[in-house]
This record gives sequence, structure tokens and C-alpha cells, in this order.
Amino acid sequence: MADNALSRRRWAGRVTFAVLSLFIIFAHLIPLETVPPSLGGSSLLPIEQRGATQAAEVEIEVFHDPVRWIAPHFLLLLAVTWVTRRPSFAPVWVIAAVFLLADFLFQRPPGLWAALMVILTEILRSRSRSMRTLPFWLEWATVAVGIVTISVIYWVTLSVVLVPQGALGLALIQLTLTLLAYPLIVFVSYALFGVSRPAPGETDELGHRI
Repeated sequence: MADNALSRRRWAGRVTFAVLSLFIIFAHLIPLETVPPSLGGSSLLPIEQRGATQAAEVEIEVFHDPVRWIAPHFLLLLAVTWVTRRPSFAPVWVIAAVFLLADFLFQRPPGLWAALMVILTEILRSRSRSMRTLPFWLEWATVAVGIVTISVIYWVTLSVVLVPQGALGLALIQLTLTLLAYPLIVFVSYALFGVSRPAPGETDELGHRI
């Protein structure tokens, strides 16, 4: 009975992780860049379109480009947070499936970012018990080093095989915002879903060691 309850709890955590991951992917696919210029202004020059000519006067309509912005990599943050704090809620096969799906939907080289994420999360998973005794800033630094490492490997790999990439400036902004947003994701995961870092030797309500 106790084993069944523990198994249900783990599967509930896995389903929650998968649903949240799919929600983040879906949110990224929404065309948020169609925000009117009045909400933030245009990042590029206006586009002029000439209309009908009347008595030597040219009617010109001015269209503004949509607002350009870059968001933190929330899917990555969700994965590293849950793997570090509750490894059983984010098994490797779920992470591999989610990030491979993201590669296809975001039109990235299939499997490259997913493989890097699997490597990073498995390293963090193997260190999850030892990281429980670390102060939060050391946990944050450890995760940050891992994120920066796989980001550099990803960028260098695409550069070597001559795959077109976005502007380096935007990539650096996203990386910086991703690292700064880690405490926020940790807090939201704990406040809304109870994903916290167990204390050394802590057991669940069924007496199993976490």
C-alpha cells in the first residue's frame, strides 16, 4: 500500500513536470511579437508603404515592426530546478522527450540541445544529494556553470557546422536573464508545486528516504 502511494506521488510529479513543460513550449509558440507598438515601441525603423496617388500627392502609410524582446529559457530552468530538488519528478526519459519535441517545434538541429540538456540534468541528478547541504548561492552557482557550459558548447557546435544563428547579443541577454531567473523558478516551484530541496536524511510521510 505504501509503495503504491509513493509510486502515485512520483507519477503525479512527473505528469505535472510534463504538463508544465508542454505549457512552456506552447507559450513560446504563441506569436507574442504581435504586440502593438503603443505598448513598447518599435525596435526597427518604420516601414513605409505607398498608397494611391492623387493629384501628384503620394499617400504614405507607416507601419511599425512588432516589439522585439527576449525571454529567459524557462523550459531549461524548470528542468534543472526539478532535477536538482526532486530528481524523481523529472526522469531522464521525460526530459529527453520534452527537449527533443522542443527541438523540432522550435526548428533547432534535432537532438543537439536535447542531448546537452540530458547530460546537464544527469550531472545535476548525480549531485543532487550532495547539493542539499550547500547554501543556495552555491547551488545557484553550480547550476549557472552548467547552463553556461552547455550554451557555449551549443553555440560553438552550430558555428563549426555553419548553421545560421541569431544575434550573439540577444543570445547573451537571454543567457543572463536565464541565470538571474533561477531563484524565481525555485520559489515558484516550491510555492505552487511543493518542489523543495530535502534536508539530509529527510523522509516522506511514508517513511521513505527522499
